[in-house]
Amino acid sequence: MMNLLKSLYLKIEELKGRKLAVTLLFVFISFTIVGIVGGYFINGSLNKNEVPVGGNEVVIASKEKRYYEGRITYVNPEMYPLANVSYTLNDPSGKVVILLRAKDQKLSIAENLNVKVGGTLSKLENGTEVLDVTEVIIRNVTN
Repeated sequence: MMNLLKSLYLKIEELKGRKLAVTLLFVFISFTIVGIVGGYFINGSLNKNEVPVGGNEVVIASKEKRYYEGRITYVNPEMYPLANVSYTLNDPSGKVVILLRAKDQKLSIAENLNVKVGGTLSKLENGTEVLDVTEVIIRNVTN
C-alpha cells in the first residue's frame, strides 16, 4: 500500500505544464459534478417534514394559574428527556410535589429556597404533571 502511494506521489510530482493543468481541470470538473449530483439528492431529502420523536407533552385545556409552595431542588435533566425539566418542588419532608420548568433562569436563582411558584399545568407523555413557572415568590423564614 505504501509503495502504491509513493509511486502515485512520484507520478504527480513529474507532471509539469500542460499535463498538470489538464489533470487539475479534470479533478476540478469531476468534484464539481459529484457535488452537484450529491446536492441534488441531499436537497430532496431535506425538503421533507421532520418526524417528531414522540410528542413529549400534552397541554391541559385549562390555562388557569396554579400556585404551589415548597423548596426548589435541582434534578438531572436526563431523567426527563425532551421535556426541559430540571427542577422539582419539594415539601418540607423532601417529597416531590410537582416538576418545574421555566423559559428563563428564575428557577436556578431560587434553587434551595422556600418559595411559592405560580404557573400553568401541562402533562408529559407519561402523564406526569409539570408546572410551567411564570412567577416565583421567595419566602423567608418569618412568613
